[in-house]
Amino acid sequence: MRKQFASISVTLLMLSVLTVPAGAASSPSLTDLGALMPIDIVVDTQANEIRKVYDLPPNTDPSTLPMAAFERDKMLYECTDILREVIIGNETQVLTQSETVESTKKDLETLLELLPQEKEVTTEDGFAGTLTLDLDSIKSEVSGYGTSSKAVTATRSYPNLSDADTNHIPKTIEDGGRTLTLQDVQWQTDNTYNADDYEIGDRYTAVCTYGGTKSTSYVKGYTTTADYTGEVFRTGVSVIRYTVIFNGVPIEPVEPEQPSALGVVLDWLMIAFPVLAALGAGIGGTYYFMRRKGRIGYEEVENSGGSYHDDSHVDDDTGSGSGVSD
Repeated sequence: MRKQFASISVTLLMLSVLTVPAGAASSPSLTDLGALMPIDIVVDTQANEIRKVYDLPPNTDPSTLPMAAFERDKMLYECTDILREVIIGNETQVLTQSETVESTKKDLETLLELLPQEKEVTTEDGFAGTLTLDLDSIKSEVSGYGTSSKAVTATRSYPNLSDADTNHIPKTIEDGGRTLTLQDVQWQTDNTYNADDYEIGDRYTAVCTYGGTKSTSYVKGYTTTADYTGEVFRTGVSVIRYTVIFNGVPIEPVEPEQPSALGVVLDWLMIAFPVLAALGAGIGGTYYFMRRKGRIGYEEVENSGGSYHDDSHVDDDTGSGSGVSD
């Protein structure tokens, strides 16, 4: 009997699990954080009307606007119309452009001749305006260097030479840190006499010219950059303004529906049928098991030639039994 009750209990437990409603398993969806936000909401309580105003870029699809119905203050508001308005205005932005010029000097007077005080600009985006030179932004850098050479000469005199021979004259000299080479010699003769009018002999003076080159480095030019700054404007479509109109109607209170007698019976049947089916299946299985057990015992006794008392027949009288003898 314990096995019978255990089988019935397990069957009932499985049926009760299968019949549990699963409506509470779903979770509410999260609100879209990227939803469009209106720039203004106008509420007209007398007309039961709410207007939500949105400013969107020209390339925005208006179907993305929130148009779902909603409840507010016991009123149900539904979208009834959408208004579209093109807002044309001026866009302004600050623009800075750089200008580069080449010059041989870097003084301000020379640079201002190359850099105008103002200039008109038009950008690829359609902005136009006047930019003004920023004097503090002017910067000049050397663009390159060059080298120049010029002749350098020096004169030296060498007096009291015994003869006009260049071997007595130095071929190079140092002057101002540069080495100069002998280029020309001019001889001068001095006649010397003693007190008795006897000629002692001629003496020579060499006037020498030395020459060379002097190299100097100089700046060939300057590269100057300057900034022009100012406001530029563009006229055109700035935004598209959409006004979504909602009209409200009162929400009628819903009275709870009274269940009919037939509905109550059907509800009870829906609940009781699985339980009754489980009970029937358990009792039928138990009855079959007991009958099967009794038949097996009867056959064993008959084969052995003994007697058998069958207690598994639930429909026999209590205390009665059947004996089988050879």
